[in-house]
Amino acid sequence: MVKTNKKLNVALFLFLTFSMQAQGRVVSHVEIKQTGQHDDGREDKNEVEACKVFRPSKNQIVRFFNQAAESKENGNLLHEYYSPCISFGTIKFKDGSKGDWQIQSSGLGFVIFDNGESATFFHKGNQWTDPYACTYGLGDDLIC
Repeated sequence: MVKTNKKLNVALFLFLTFSMQAQGRVVSHVEIKQTGQHDDGREDKNEVEACKVFRPSKNQIVRFFNQAAESKENGNLLHEYYSPCISFGTIKFKDGSKGDWQIQSSGLGFVIFDNGESATFFHKGNQWTDPYACTYGLGDDLIC
């Protein structure tokens, strides 16, 4: 019985440890500077019009960062989840870090922190309108 409890305790400890690390940072303040914008590097008038519907609210931005997976690298995410539709602003997290954020309608986001470091954030299933939903992925296997 004692050995079973030790195994259970170890399993519970590992579960709680890794599940907490998977959570996003906790936002203490967010400011939206622009929504519904279009990537300046592209000159497609249809994209400009389509991106106007990408207007995430403050609550949606906070939810995104609180739930998003964070990484120092973007790997294939930039290729698989690129969207020309962007919103941007400033953010402060409860750990004291702060910086400028940019989120694409696909759920791919970036923060450049005041200390010069940057991070990639990603979360699917956001509640904002994404004009390019179900067009992500590489090849014929589109991701919705």
